[in-house]
Amino acid sequence: MNLRISKSLGMVAVLYFTANFSAQTKVKDTVPKEKAIEEVVLVGYGSVKKQNLTSAASVVKADAFDNRPLYNVGQALQGQAAGVSVVQASGKPGANIDIKIRGNNSISSAVSPLYVIDGIQTNDISGVNTDDIVDMTILKDASSTAIYGINGSSGVVIITTKRGKIGKPQLNFNAYWGFSKAVKNIDVLNQDQYKSLLSDIKLNGGGDYLATANNPRYAGINTDWTKEVFQTGFDQNYNVNYAFGNESIKAYAALGYQDIDGIIKPSRFQRTSAKLNLDAVILPWLKLNSSVNYFLTNLTNTNDNLSTARGGVVLSAFNTPTFLPVYGNQVNMSPSDPEIYDQATGAIKDGYKPGQFAPNPYQSSWENPVAYQSRKDKTLTQRFLSNLGLEVRLFKDLTWKPSISFDMIDSRNTKFTDGFQTSYGRSKLGIGSQEFNTFQEYNFENTLNYTFKKSVHDFSLLGGMQINERNFQSNYYGGDTFPEGIFNFNYDLAKNQSYDIRKEILRQVSFFGRALYTLNGKYTVMGVFRENANSALAPGNKWGFFPGVSASWLISKENFLADSKIISELKLRGGWGKTGNASAIPAYSHFNLYNPFWNNGVPVYTNTQSDSGDLAWETTTDTNVGLDLGILDNRIRLSVDAYQRKTDNLIAPIRLGTSDFLIFRNIGSLENKGLELALNTVNIKNESFTWNTSFNISFTKNKITEMSSYLRSIPATNIEGMGTLVKFEQGQPLGMFYGYQTSGVNPNNGDMMYVNASGNVVPYTELKPEDRRYIGNPNPDFTFGFSNNFKLKNWYLDMLVTGSVGNDIFNATRFDLEMMNDYKNQSTEVLNRWTTAGQITDVPRANSPSAQFISDRFIENGSYLKLKAVTLGYNFLNPFKGLSKLNLYVTGQNIFTITDYSGMDPEVNAFSPNNGTSGAERAVFGIDYGTYPQVRTIIIGLKANF
Repeated sequence: MNLRISKSLGMVAVLYFTANFSAQTKVKDTVPKEKAIEEVVLVGYGSVKKQNLTSAASVVKADAFDNRPLYNVGQALQGQAAGVSVVQASGKPGANIDIKIRGNNSISSAVSPLYVIDGIQTNDISGVNTDDIVDMTILKDASSTAIYGINGSSGVVIITTKRGKIGKPQLNFNAYWGFSKAVKNIDVLNQDQYKSLLSDIKLNGGGDYLATANNPRYAGINTDWTKEVFQTGFDQNYNVNYAFGNESIKAYAALGYQDIDGIIKPSRFQRTSAKLNLDAVILPWLKLNSSVNYFLTNLTNTNDNLSTARGGVVLSAFNTPTFLPVYGNQVNMSPSDPEIYDQATGAIKDGYKPGQFAPNPYQSSWENPVAYQSRKDKTLTQRFLSNLGLEVRLFKDLTWKPSISFDMIDSRNTKFTDGFQTSYGRSKLGIGSQEFNTFQEYNFENTLNYTFKKSVHDFSLLGGMQINERNFQSNYYGGDTFPEGIFNFNYDLAKNQSYDIRKEILRQVSFFGRALYTLNGKYTVMGVFRENANSALAPGNKWGFFPGVSASWLISKENFLADSKIISELKLRGGWGKTGNASAIPAYSHFNLYNPFWNNGVPVYTNTQSDSGDLAWETTTDTNVGLDLGILDNRIRLSVDAYQRKTDNLIAPIRLGTSDFLIFRNIGSLENKGLELALNTVNIKNESFTWNTSFNISFTKNKITEMSSYLRSIPATNIEGMGTLVKFEQGQPLGMFYGYQTSGVNPNNGDMMYVNASGNVVPYTELKPEDRRYIGNPNPDFTFGFSNNFKLKNWYLDMLVTGSVGNDIFNATRFDLEMMNDYKNQSTEVLNRWTTAGQITDVPRANSPSAQFISDRFIENGSYLKLKAVTLGYNFLNPFKGLSKLNLYVTGQNIFTITDYSGMDPEVNAFSPNNGTSGAERAVFGIDYGTYPQVRTIIIGLKANF
């Protein structure tokens, strides 16, 4: 374990348990035992009393995150629940969030949970406004998620939003404003240090780059590219909602606007959201409920997770030489300079005209970061998410609930680089594209629910069916060579045009059921099942059966504990279940597919996908054992869960030989084992002061237990042609880093030394591919969250700490910042490079071929402890007539991080599955490659209740 984080965790634990223990004898005002355990927890297609819950579940209430600047629901889950891993892979506004419940349980299938928002099932939570949320229930084991079949294989998050209530109408207004800065920077060489490095590169047989750096046209120029790129971001958020209700109708209406202007231009996230929840009693036996949501998001992208050569703004900010100005006309322009002026006509050449970015004299396609920032990349998305349901009471204890939901997402992405400002744009005379994506999902459900309560018996039976259809269409228009003066993409004006259209339809049908029986309030048994069919699979393999069973024993209700003054709740839980996953399977997997291209007007067809008709479901079998303990009238509540999760028939895309097409195969099995602990305490509670604490920690181990004999391993993820970095192999954890083991720098010649397969130290010239080994593990030993909530009269203070321990990061950013083999600027780490015989250092000489291997040199400890959020606020009660409450608060997010990681932030994932990766790269994580840095945000907010 990282020593600094170990000490920090130890100090936190000592302070917490000391304060908690010392406070126990001071508190008299507690929640009565019977009332505390009457809480209700949502499960699939219903709810259950918390005391009768048989499976592993966590509940996150809105007050845990409602004062933080969040743009994604996933951020609200971070650090709040055991077994839930949330990684904000980038600090970019609107960036996707990686959410995993109990780790990865697949190689190529999606592992994000299913979200059920007011009964609407979706895998996409983008656009959802966290201000509308009441709470979120996380279902973690298959004994409860099996009822969702193939949709519940990676866990389920049930989101409840605000609704109207009987009573006085409520009008609420919330707003906050703030600013953001980068949490950390990377120091690069100043101009003198850079020129010294160029001299060393030439001395060691490299190119003569120094002459260009000393060219008089650049004299006196010294650009700080990090200051040009990393600026101040601004946040603003406004929400207004109105709720009312009576015996016949209840309604909640909300309107929100959020604007996050990033620290790296032009990154920006803008969202407008509108919501209407309506509940109505039409007849004594007939109720209607509906939810209508509209989201409009406008996302302006800045390229990150890319090298300088491929337009990565972050790495370009570090790599671009400081002698280069932003604009070409900022150089020392001499009429006798043939690079700037046409010697025959005297005209200024491209690259040096006003408004054009300065070309890189070493390689014009490697442009400065401000030039990369000028590229247009905008996505406008409209989403309409709604459902309509009825509740029909057929008999006293029998209810029929038909419902229909509809999800439509319409997005338009526009990219354009004009033919004037940049070298790349001029080389293409302008280049751009527009892509229109339309997604429509229809979901029809019918359930019958029967309940029976008599004496010591409490029984419910649910049965249902679901029909689901998903339609996707993509239209792509691309082109280059535009007329002069065009600064926005117009397909009709492009000389060279390309067009592509793709359509998919995926259908599912399911039958499901649940039986729940409780005897005497102490013994509960639940059984669930789902029979699921998916059109993506070939005939004979379409149907899958996914059962689950669980039970609990509320020991604290037994006679020998019923009168205990210490133990207020003690319950044992156990469950087993199966779920499936089909997300890695293409919609038409059992067909041979071809793409046409035209050769002199004649269509030629190429194979893009081979028949994968023998594919079977990925099936996950989950076993869970849990204990819930409440002490001292539930002032201390502890939940512990141990689980084993095994996924069989893992699906992976295989490329046979040198073919260009993929074939999908079931290749093996994967196992996850874990232990989760959640502790909630009421440390102090009296009329003037309360202090509550929540702590959760999750330990997870995974291993590939089986892989097909014809496929011993799967390589994945190349970093700029440097070779395979991640490899999947039987007996190894997921996502292991693969490369060479170093043995320091040879003090005689400055070359890196390596350890071969026999354990001998050898020079790089003797390395062989078989000398590679596993050099790092991105899977953490454990993750944790720790929160404290204080309230002193009208003041309150909330704190959230998150962390990860034991995971490795491959710092691929250092490939570009420490290679010292060309003209790119480098980090100040290279000041320690070898220069003289006998020198002891861990940085090789400049331009050493020995340094250009994937090795453990770039593996770093990714453990961290982060003060994620702190909020200080004050509540004014009835400050003005008509205003019942006014809340003013200040929140800081990403306040500080304790880590040994040398990069900008250890919370990274350059190859996030949500960043467009596919195939085996879905299980690639823990890589930092010019990632948009995390930001520290300070906001001031207010909430007014009328």
